[in-house]
Amino acid sequence: MARAEGILRLLIVDDSLTEADAIINVLRSAGHAVRAGREDEYDALEQCLSNQSWDLVICRDALPSLAPIEIVNLIKHLGKDLPCIVITENKAAEKELFRTGVQDVILKDDVERLKFVAERELDNLFMRRLGRRNERALRESEKRSRALLESSRDAVAYMHEGMHIYVNGAYLNLFGYEEQEDIDGLPILDLIDSEDHAKFKMVFRQFTEKVDASPAILTAQCLRNDGYAFDADIEFSHAQVEGEDCTQVVVRERSEDITEDDEQLKQLRDFDLLTGVYSRTRFVDELQHAVNQAAENQSDSALLYLVLDDFQQIKELVGLTNSDIVIKSVGEQLQKTAQEGEKLGRYGDQIFTIIVPSADESTVNQRAEAFLKSVDEFVSHANGKIIDLHCSIGIARVSENVASAQTALENADKACTLAQHAGGNQTARFEEKITQPDKEDLSAWQSMLQNALQKDLFSIHFQPIVGLHGPQQELYEVLLRLQDGEKTLLAEQFIQYAVDLQMMTEIDKWVIRTALKKLSEHRKTYPKTRFFIKLSEQTLHDKDYVDWLSVSLSAHNLTGQALIFEISETAALDNIEDTKNTIAKLKAIGCEFGLEHFGSGIGFSHSLSVLDVDYLKINGNFVENMAHDTENQAAIKSIIDMAKQAGKPCIAEFVSDAVSLALLWRLGVDYAQGFYIHKPSDKLDYNFEDEDL
Repeated sequence: MARAEGILRLLIVDDSLTEADAIINVLRSAGHAVRAGREDEYDALEQCLSNQSWDLVICRDALPSLAPIEIVNLIKHLGKDLPCIVITENKAAEKELFRTGVQDVILKDDVERLKFVAERELDNLFMRRLGRRNERALRESEKRSRALLESSRDAVAYMHEGMHIYVNGAYLNLFGYEEQEDIDGLPILDLIDSEDHAKFKMVFRQFTEKVDASPAILTAQCLRNDGYAFDADIEFSHAQVEGEDCTQVVVRERSEDITEDDEQLKQLRDFDLLTGVYSRTRFVDELQHAVNQAAENQSDSALLYLVLDDFQQIKELVGLTNSDIVIKSVGEQLQKTAQEGEKLGRYGDQIFTIIVPSADESTVNQRAEAFLKSVDEFVSHANGKIIDLHCSIGIARVSENVASAQTALENADKACTLAQHAGGNQTARFEEKITQPDKEDLSAWQSMLQNALQKDLFSIHFQPIVGLHGPQQELYEVLLRLQDGEKTLLAEQFIQYAVDLQMMTEIDKWVIRTALKKLSEHRKTYPKTRFFIKLSEQTLHDKDYVDWLSVSLSAHNLTGQALIFEISETAALDNIEDTKNTIAKLKAIGCEFGLEHFGSGIGFSHSLSVLDVDYLKINGNFVENMAHDTENQAAIKSIIDMAKQAGKPCIAEFVSDAVSLALLWRLGVDYAQGFYIHKPSDKLDYNFEDEDL
């Protein structure tokens, strides 16, 4: 679904590429990651709607070939739940346009209303899709529940006013009946020995009189169809069948010799065999319980998502079997660290999850630091080697705004990824993105950023870009970091403030000075090394920048060939003339140029036809989820095919797993970078001669 994935699939019906780009830029400025398409003919639009998934249609009312009513009727004809917004220059036409069935009509220059309406319609669409998904989930759940009932070893029945309306096979076997019809409509009292009728009636009446009553259990003597009597525990609980209130009855024959297997099965389900902590299944159950408590305003809590850093290298160092010994010892250490009330589980190979029953952020942060320190100070021995362990921890609040256990896990996972990208061995907290900083925030950030420039509190990290099908090169991307006390901030955590404060040109120059100093020293040993460096939109407008760069290169005995500059595709197209001029100047001194986030615009060919670039970096949003998203795989294939036709090598960033890397290899991408290949480091230590990925 669009809101969950963070990508807005936008279809624009317009014959003007300029107008379409303007709409995309408006929505991007509102914080949407837009994947757009454009059509202006009926047949092409029909094919586009039929073959692809979209979240929003925006059309112009004055198209000669397509009227809004035709678009709305086509959407209905194809059975699509797809909001349609019309943009018009004629205010007098609003009333007539609304009659076509569109969701809204917006005047062409009303940018703020376009943002508002798009957000509203996307929220409504998300809720409708969520409702349908929940209905499907409910049907599947009922189907699975029925299957589980039929396969259950417990004898289960559903009753209405004391009469059987459904029983499972185990219930029939327990009471000696052959078919469901044999017991339908039979009063449950007929299955209870007469001496226990009074006790049964009392317990059953007390239970049914309270709608919110907890399950009730009584022990009574039951009767089989052949008259054989046996002692059983009978449990009542409230339930619904096909929307009707009823009572669920579970009958368990009292026997002392059948409990051992049940207990073993429960142990296997609830606990991880290697570490002894909760299994993934049991932990998710516990987390869902915490989510439910928060939703009912009973108590908030926090989820810690702990991942062992560099565990793949540890596994390669000690072997698979001995890596299990490391995991086991970590599990034991975490159990020693856990306090009363905290729930600890093993969620994945090197992933542990902890529920901290506290809403106080300070308390939760202290507990996260305690677990971090516990792993950091713990030394494991495996295969005769001493293993120095570190971990990264993501923290997510479990509150009433968290819809499910899965949402909490996703939030904590995102926070953990931030901690890993910042260098690991630290914690990070999941925070919802703030769209606009207030003046106090900007003032504080201005002081912090100016102080960082003056005292060199910025730093740069390097991430290798490795060849898959492209010619072997020694390429690193330069990534900016900011030291804030004991925390290291990623660029994405502060760069927007620098943009708002018009400080990016100054920061870009700091990055260049620092990078050139490092590169000049490194090339004495590795003369082929080159750097990819991001160029901000503000620097594009600086007419003296390239002259300054040329002087800086000479000062470090370097030529422009050592550098490849990159700028986002959207920023480049927003400032097309400045971009073209800057590219020309950079190429004149030997530098190369790349388009970052390529594939975000309407037409790939448009960017390639107007910009003389050397490399294309595929939008990381496509790559990050490609292993589980066939649509993203198709988008990446289209980008690669377009790049090959244009003769431009392409780079896939954000490669996070082996499956994605294998898919990219098969699709023919030239270069790749990402956390799976090598995490960012303050050292230039990647072995480009050993690229056996």
